[in-house]
Amino acid sequence: MMLTTIICAHNEENGIGALLDNLSMQRVPPEIEDQEILIIASGCTDRTVPIVRKYMTQNQDIRLFEEKERKGKASALNKALTEARGDILVYLPADVQPLDDGLFHLILPFRDPEVMAVGGQPIQHPKAQVRGLIGYIGDMAFRLWGRLIKNLNDMGVAAHCSGEFMALRAGVVERIPEESAADDSYIAIMARRKGHIIYAENAQAYNVMPSNLREYINQRRRWLFGHLQTRKMTGEYPTVMDTMIFSKPILAMKILVEELAENLKRIPFLFAAVLIEGIVYLSAAVDLMMRRRYEIWPVIRSTKIALDTF
Repeated sequence: MMLTTIICAHNEENGIGALLDNLSMQRVPPEIEDQEILIIASGCTDRTVPIVRKYMTQNQDIRLFEEKERKGKASALNKALTEARGDILVYLPADVQPLDDGLFHLILPFRDPEVMAVGGQPIQHPKAQVRGLIGYIGDMAFRLWGRLIKNLNDMGVAAHCSGEFMALRAGVVERIPEESAADDSYIAIMARRKGHIIYAENAQAYNVMPSNLREYINQRRRWLFGHLQTRKMTGEYPTVMDTMIFSKPILAMKILVEELAENLKRIPFLFAAVLIEGIVYLSAAVDLMMRRRYEIWPVIRSTKIALDTF
């Protein structure tokens, strides 16, 4: 089998080198006999492309495709889908770093031919921890997502993979609607219709959540808009917390109770997070009514830090 790792990058000079170094050290299952790394560099105006070209002199498996204009992640993924040669496709943002054996655990479930997609577990990078309310909310988001997907996975009804670390069997999705603001949600629902989605709890990857309230709200606003948009595109809600509150409220409450039971000191933070989520829902609803387009979203600058310099 061949593995294709797809990296969509827009001005990722702070992280692209660290990610390529990381991938060179990742272990994969023995059935993976060949690999390639596709990098779609869209509208980059920094040193992303020169850095990638330097790595290409050391690794012939890296293939670079430059797009002069930034058209959005879905457009970049569609370019990658037409170029990918692998049997298994791994999607990685340029600012994510898999933990040791993260790639191995992400790919392992594909030994079952019924598995169409696998989602890993993003976690906040320990070197980018933020104190106070935003730090709690960022950590909470990862915890709640993990709790929810694990429950859904155990029930056999998971229909979502984190876009921060996911893998897909080739051919499951031929093309993503380019107006999609939540490509991972769209891909997961398409995969679920063709087979199983598995949550690989041990497939972990470091990510960075926004470090200020304004950028956190902007990120969540785009995510929620994308999830609601996915419902309009596919007729199904993705199985994420912000939609499960409506479709499976009992399960959503169970997850929240588990979060509080683990540490009662989180109660004040949770109430604050709920108020912020109210702002997010209202903003996303306005976006839908105004028919806003999010395929090209504002860069969340507080997440684009050079983790390897800490």
